[in-house]
Amino acid sequence: MTKGLTRRDFLKLGILAGGAAVLAGCQNPRQWVTLEPYVKPPEEQLAGTATWYASTCRMCPAGCGIVVRIMNGRAKKIEGNAEHPLNQGKTCARGQAGLQLLYNPDRLQGPVHQAPRGTRQFQRVEWNAGINTLFAKLQSAGSQVAVWGGSTMSGHLIDLFSRFTQALGAPAPVLFDLYAAYHGYPLLSNASQALFGTAALPTYDLRHADIVFSFGADFAGTWLSAVRYGAEYGAFRSQPLGKRGYLVQFEPKMSITGAKADRWLPIRPGTEGLVAQALARLIADQALGASERVQRAHIIAGDVNIGEVANASDISIDELTRLARIFAQAEHPLAIPGSALTGQNNGADALTAVQALNFVAGNFDQPGGAAISAETLPAPLAKRQVSTLADAQNLIDRMQSGQVQVLLVHGANPAYELPPKLGFLDALKKVPFVVSFAPLIDETAVWADLILPDRTYLESWGYEVVSPNFGTPVVSSQQPVVTPVYDARSTADILLTVARGIPAAAKVLPWSDEVAFLKETVAKLGAGAAGGSGTEVLWSRFLQHGGWWQTHAPSAPAARAVSPAPLKVAPTQYQGDEKEFPFYLHISMNDLLSDGRGASLPWLQGSPEGMTTMMWQTWVEIHPQTAQKIGVQDGDVVTLASPYGQIEAAVYTFPAIRPDTISIPLGQGHTDLGRFAQNRGANPLQLVGALDNWATVRVKITPTGRQIALANFESKVGVTQGFINQAFPGQ
Repeated sequence: MTKGLTRRDFLKLGILAGGAAVLAGCQNPRQWVTLEPYVKPPEEQLAGTATWYASTCRMCPAGCGIVVRIMNGRAKKIEGNAEHPLNQGKTCARGQAGLQLLYNPDRLQGPVHQAPRGTRQFQRVEWNAGINTLFAKLQSAGSQVAVWGGSTMSGHLIDLFSRFTQALGAPAPVLFDLYAAYHGYPLLSNASQALFGTAALPTYDLRHADIVFSFGADFAGTWLSAVRYGAEYGAFRSQPLGKRGYLVQFEPKMSITGAKADRWLPIRPGTEGLVAQALARLIADQALGASERVQRAHIIAGDVNIGEVANASDISIDELTRLARIFAQAEHPLAIPGSALTGQNNGADALTAVQALNFVAGNFDQPGGAAISAETLPAPLAKRQVSTLADAQNLIDRMQSGQVQVLLVHGANPAYELPPKLGFLDALKKVPFVVSFAPLIDETAVWADLILPDRTYLESWGYEVVSPNFGTPVVSSQQPVVTPVYDARSTADILLTVARGIPAAAKVLPWSDEVAFLKETVAKLGAGAAGGSGTEVLWSRFLQHGGWWQTHAPSAPAARAVSPAPLKVAPTQYQGDEKEFPFYLHISMNDLLSDGRGASLPWLQGSPEGMTTMMWQTWVEIHPQTAQKIGVQDGDVVTLASPYGQIEAAVYTFPAIRPDTISIPLGQGHTDLGRFAQNRGANPLQLVGALDNWATVRVKITPTGRQIALANFESKVGVTQGFINQAFPGQ
């Protein structure tokens, strides 16, 4: 095999005097990889014998530990790391599909530029020329540099970009993508600040709870840390002494979690916070539980009319009373706020109301209760702080006004992930020079002047400060498990290279390469559960075991209750006149395609979706009664219009949804991102005005008269009609 750079090799460059090109005259051999068989295998590799490498999954922000089986230099299988405290040896379908990202045929095989932007006329450039161009643009831009990153960006890259922008006097990187925005990461963190005094994602101890009220949290599908919550749910259902936890799911459209629930309640969208407040009020007024719980309920319940809540939510007073009694009299009750709450204009109120039920239960920092991620890392590692929509909008405004000369985009695809109303593409055209580090050409990269493709996570170094971490501080390790398949370069090494020619940046980024930076960072962590001492030993064990974590979880902090101020949940304000737009829009996150990043992988495109078994296309879920009134049936193409835009999708009649609600999954509607994603389906964000109130949009439906075949795998005869009749009496 032609010898290329090893993991520890780095492009060693000299900076020419006077700020000249940082790579002038440097020759670097292109890396080639022979997949099978090895002519000269690595020392640790025996032909026909599998080698396993520990690393971190990057298919979502959770930070699960993985081990990858390597045969003859090729990655064959991804499994969960049994040692890892977060996922405990388990993976999800997206984690398994990571191999198809590594070997995707549409990956860029080297750096390219295009002129003019948006033409898709890409020309291959040499790495030296590409990095020289980046250096020159950054040097002339000064402080007018901006970084837009995503929620799966490696912690070490966040740290390096942050140091770089600070040295230039530029604003800190904006970390904002659809996954984090949909799940409400910023709002959840802010709520933790108010409840516990620390801004961090909350955790919920399902395994020790006996009653769980989930207000739209699809923890069995894709929510915060889906693999860990899957394990938590398994323990919740099979507790000692034959106990089986009882789950109640409040949501307008049945999710995978709702399908597993003991009681599924098709609540009217936007009334979740009101229902939570009503439950607290009933516990207080009717003294339904222990005296301590009744007293706490009196403190926070506030003024609420139970009858009005029953009418608004479509849950009867008798049912609300029964639910309040179940919650108040349980030994370990737990309430969980879901993603839809954080997408409402009264999201903070609704979130507080649900968390207030945990205050009534007295379960904060208790078994079967709510808590926050432990924050006891011995070194100041870069912890991902997801930016708010206001931060993203501020950057867009600066781009629009000409305050950004160079935009660097890594791990995010805002041209696809943001509603058109936010004006990202218009603002992007005002930026003189745009650089993308995407390994595949996505909707944002197609508007870049220069693409310097990063390696995929299975070819890269890094670390992840796990959040939420469920009480055990964890730093997951990421290492290359194979030789780079294509001629891609580490973004961290590119950044360190160009920093050498900018004096202010060189002072804060003195490392020769990213491995040197990572070794220094890991050494500060100390021994952890793997033990050892010395930089090289700690580094080796960090890689071998898949990360760093403490032997025992730290002592739980003293419980901090919510503010005793009475609840006041403002009514949800919907966008669109009810007469013109009669249906509530419920946007779901596909458990396979996620926020759209999985659309480039055929394993995920071709796998049946959990509730409908649909594949390869966008569909709109409509209740059979609604479909009959409109005059449509399965496969009919309809136009969905909101006050902000319109899309087309095929009808899928689905009995487990409210008749006044229609549901569309995220994930499709790409114009780029490779052959498996391109020009397939529609993006429901075309119907949304902003990502902080995506759950408050109304739509109308118009048949087009066309019909297409549905790519689904099941027969609707198998739907449990009795369960549906329970939710919709009288059908």
